[in-house]
Amino acid sequence: MPESQTGSVIFAAGILMPVSSPPLQDGAVLVREGRIVAVGDLADLGHENPDVEVRFFPNYTIIPGAVNAHAHLGFRRKDAPEGGTFAGWLGKLIEHLPAKEAWTAEAARDCAREAIEAGTTYMAESSPYGECLPQLAESGLAGTVHAEFFPHEIGTPQEAVEFIIAKARELGEGLPGRVDAHVSVHSPYTVDPESSRLAARRTREMGWTLVIHLSESQEEVEFVRDGTGGLTDIFGANQWGGMGVSPVRYAQSVELLAPETIAAHLATGVSEEDIEILAQSGVAAAHCPRSNDFLGCGISPVPDMIGRGIRVGMGTDGLWSSPSMNLFEETLFAVELHGMSGATGLELATLGGARALGIEAETGTIEAGKWADLAVVETSPEDGDPEREVLEAAAGGGVAATVVGGNVIYNRLVG
Repeated sequence: MPESQTGSVIFAAGILMPVSSPPLQDGAVLVREGRIVAVGDLADLGHENPDVEVRFFPNYTIIPGAVNAHAHLGFRRKDAPEGGTFAGWLGKLIEHLPAKEAWTAEAARDCAREAIEAGTTYMAESSPYGECLPQLAESGLAGTVHAEFFPHEIGTPQEAVEFIIAKARELGEGLPGRVDAHVSVHSPYTVDPESSRLAARRTREMGWTLVIHLSESQEEVEFVRDGTGGLTDIFGANQWGGMGVSPVRYAQSVELLAPETIAAHLATGVSEEDIEILAQSGVAAAHCPRSNDFLGCGISPVPDMIGRGIRVGMGTDGLWSSPSMNLFEETLFAVELHGMSGATGLELATLGGARALGIEAETGTIEAGKWADLAVVETSPEDGDPEREVLEAAAGGGVAATVVGGNVIYNRLVG
């Protein structure tokens, strides 16, 4: 169970990496009522606050907690469909759905715990009709569950959108302070254009974020552009495939792209023109490279997107397409894939995710005024690429404690 922290406490370590500023030796964070009040030297903060409890990790590094910009909690490693082709994998996933209902809640609980033990403090989760919200809410994580909806199961586009808006509002009642429910337009091949357009308009009116799987696979590109391919074999005859454009251009045409939108994957067929559209619309991207690799979806042009000013965060996706819920492990994969520095990787895993989700004023770095969302990592790097060393340690199971809003929700050093 999380350790509730309602008063003041100082968290300190041999090295403090705020991300927004250079690392500090023997750095400390003064936390009051869940928020960071001050960041500085342990000696100074301790002297100025002699009556405040100090939790000092001398041979560890404190970093901001990981911000998972795109995850699915309701899967488990057991029974995972084989990868290789996206359509083949998706077909098997759909076959497994009736049996999956019996264990989804347990899987979501286990996945949330795995993420916490790997240093995640905030998660943007997507699940059908928000089914994994209870497990995220009880876990101690902060986050948003984006309720996916499928209009063919509901009725007209207007009925479908009003249904999912009402569902999200219902899910949002009585939640912990930093947990909420929004909406996901699942994908261009499962949600029709009019439902997509109406959902985008309605959620923006309410100031909600909106998630969509976009340009994830070659099959999706073929579906949107030509109305053919493996996805039409799964979903049968469709009324809106074959638009003659890329998925990104299609999403623009139905008003899905906006600063409130998080586009997950963007792995296949993302052209320079598409990147320009994404940049001009202000949309954010959630990068899930291990899922893309497992499903043969290609490599997302993340360096080009970052260079064009697109907000990019990291996402683990779910255990039926990714090996773990460890966002730092996901990020290390991306660092190696794109030839990035450790500093860039650490920023992607923390501040990058916060920016993508529009919550950078609240979390993602260790700064006064933000929530005390922290990960304590068993390493004390010195020279070379210290951020890379911290990423490697966190990716390898080196997270010793996780703090969300000042509450220690995981600590393997005690008990």
